[in-house]
Amino acid sequence: MKHFPDPPPVMERLSRALRDLSAVERWAARTGNGGPSDGGAPDGPVADGAWEGPRFGVATESCDGMHEVVGITWSAPPGAGPCGAPAEADRAVLHSSVRALLDMAEHESGPAHTVVVLTARGPRVLSCRLGGTTVTATGAGRD
Repeated sequence: MKHFPDPPPVMERLSRALRDLSAVERWAARTGNGGPSDGGAPDGPVADGAWEGPRFGVATESCDGMHEVVGITWSAPPGAGPCGAPAEADRAVLHSSVRALLDMAEHESGPAHTVVVLTARGPRVLSCRLGGTTVTATGAGRD
């Protein structure tokens, strides 16, 4: 009988998925608008200004690899006025970004909470929490 290796720990899978998704987000921004091809800044470390836009917390519940969005909350930065509920198109972007991250992290079951900023250059995932593990876009996390 063939023995398959144990799956990588949650933090490793989530970190890898967040790095991969960030690379896709940068590529999309570069080929769409705001990238080097149309006069925008080149890729590189994310500056604080690159995260400007409405920030949403997306709660999901996964079962057998199917991810259901169970709630979206808006987090206002200090001094910002109310944002209200996201528009339908923004909801679709939030759903797609979060589901892609969870698929890439091989998350099969249980709750997750993901923070996404809708920037002028597209969605940016700031962090994701699976169980007791939180991974941020800068790679910090805890198990």
